[in-house]
Amino acid sequence: MDILILLNKVLSFTVPTLLIMAVGLAVAEILMETGILYKISKLGRPLSRFANLPEVCGVAIATAMLSFLAANTMLQSMRENKVLTDRETLLASLLTGVVAPVKETFTYHLPVILPALGLYTGTIYIATLWLGSFSLLFFVMVASRILLRDRKVEWHGVRVNNVPHKTSRSFRSALFRFTKRFARIGGTFLLVTLVVFTLMETGLMTKIEYSIMPLSEKIRLPGVVLPAIATYIASPIIGISMMGSLRRDHVVNDNQAIRALLFGSIFMLPLLYMRFYFPQWVSVFGLKLGLIRGLISVGLVMMVRTTMLLVFMNL
Repeated sequence: MDILILLNKVLSFTVPTLLIMAVGLAVAEILMETGILYKISKLGRPLSRFANLPEVCGVAIATAMLSFLAANTMLQSMRENKVLTDRETLLASLLTGVVAPVKETFTYHLPVILPALGLYTGTIYIATLWLGSFSLLFFVMVASRILLRDRKVEWHGVRVNNVPHKTSRSFRSALFRFTKRFARIGGTFLLVTLVVFTLMETGLMTKIEYSIMPLSEKIRLPGVVLPAIATYIASPIIGISMMGSLRRDHVVNDNQAIRALLFGSIFMLPLLYMRFYFPQWVSVFGLKLGLIRGLISVGLVMMVRTTMLLVFMNL
């Protein structure tokens, strides 16, 4: 294993992400210093109010339309400033995932999935992605009413339903908080990413991919789809394109293509979350809250994919 090549891959992956983290954290501090948070939060207030969360969470929900990473860093900043509790931060972060289909419909679903898979197969696959987000929404709706109490959040000494007054905090203190938090978050993210990429370079991920191939026979998938499934586990976009080609050439039918993608996604999701999302959530929220947030999310999404796979196996 070439250490220099490994470090180059890690830096190529982490630097853009760390830049987004820095921007999100800096924006959060500026919003807290100026009181602009109150105005922006109005955009996401209906959904946060519907979820029994403090209205101030609306800013993160609105920000998630542009960047989930920036939204999470904002929530963590509010958590560290004692604006949100741990439970509110966790549920608000899960709620930001609900807006994923809205954003990805225009950046991923319509331009990539639908043309690659065709109208019927593409629509079913996209609907499965939406169901995953709805499962998150349902979970937050139920959990928030069990775990949270309705409360008015104090914001710099003023309730969130009033216009904030001038804050006594200085931008110098905001810069200090930003530097301290970004150093901790960035260092953790870099370390976790290095560990994951090291495992990939040792061939562990490849062994996992090939070990699941015998299971495909149990769901009556033809052998011709196995290369596409293996590719999908490593790279969903490329795998979807390969599966679309098989469908267009009438090598597989729509039902087989859907079952193959759902089967592959059950194994792709843990790898995707371990490689990309878990390092982010752990570095932003800390080990405990980051792991809980990730396990809930991947658990619900995988439950939806597995249920849909069982449905199409019986059609």
